[in-house]
Amino acid sequence: MTSATYTYGPVSSWRYGRSLGVDVTTPPKKCTYNCIYCQLGPTRTHVTSSEEIQGEMPLSDEIISEVEETLNRLDRGTVDVLTFSGTGEPTLNSKIGSIVSRIRGTAQDLPIVLLTNASLLPREDIRKGVLEFDIVTAKFDAGDEDTFKRINRPSKGSFKLHEIKDAIKKLGEEMKGMLALEVMLLRGPKGLTNIKGSPKRALIDGILDISPDLVQLYTPWRPAAISTVRPVSNRALKNFGKELEQYLGSDRLWIYGVHDARGKAVIWKTRRALEEEILSLLRRRPCRTIDVSHSLGIMPAAAASTLEKLRKSNDITKDDVGTDVFYRAEG
Repeated sequence: MTSATYTYGPVSSWRYGRSLGVDVTTPPKKCTYNCIYCQLGPTRTHVTSSEEIQGEMPLSDEIISEVEETLNRLDRGTVDVLTFSGTGEPTLNSKIGSIVSRIRGTAQDLPIVLLTNASLLPREDIRKGVLEFDIVTAKFDAGDEDTFKRINRPSKGSFKLHEIKDAIKKLGEEMKGMLALEVMLLRGPKGLTNIKGSPKRALIDGILDISPDLVQLYTPWRPAAISTVRPVSNRALKNFGKELEQYLGSDRLWIYGVHDARGKAVIWKTRRALEEEILSLLRRRPCRTIDVSHSLGIMPAAAASTLEKLRKSNDITKDDVGTDVFYRAEG
């Protein structure tokens, strides 16, 4: 049986629970941003538009076929969502609209989620292509142009922040599903932060102007692309949330460390080679041993021994982040 190319996990998501990932760009990382906190490290292919790399996009038929095959190997009752994410910005694949439409029947009652950096949403064709997702989770880390450029480092010629903000707001008006904002609160090099002073005020104002169905506040807890990036404290997360809560209400606010949908087991009916499954997972996101255990439905001891074997063969590396140990694969 061939190794997974376009699906990975299900990963244990603090937001959405057991999330089967769908990668419609595939390695190496292709993105319009080069975010300082990205868990996948620096952007390998830094582009401004989808047209630049359409020749590098995987075939839609192959993606859809693998999603169907993977779902057939899983106990559907142990998967919570199907999530388009992976090793790049999903909207760089111009076929994303038709892919999600064709996957709808296979997914059945599983919600289909898009994780996007929102950089291409000012384009009407891109917004139209994502309307069929049940949930669109759009990145929004800054409310002013300077902070936006320092945190997200968009490619040359990209849309301005105000254009992206207005496009996210417009998408919320156009789509039938749920619009969520994912907001990364952090501290970075040379005094960079979005939780103090005018950057904080601009970010809160931007969030309130968009007025999404849901705001998800979190902080970098996995290895970041820039080593000087630091998470904010739990207290800072909660205080930021309190400022939003007075306008949005608590039901529209998820805070990392407070809301947590992780920890539920995944059950597989059939397996591929365990080492290949782990590598496929780690190419998309760094994981701890317990994350691998939950995602692949194996005992922690089996996950630990296989990870150590892959590390000794130089297929993966490990990073210490605080008291946690994360494993990652390259390429």
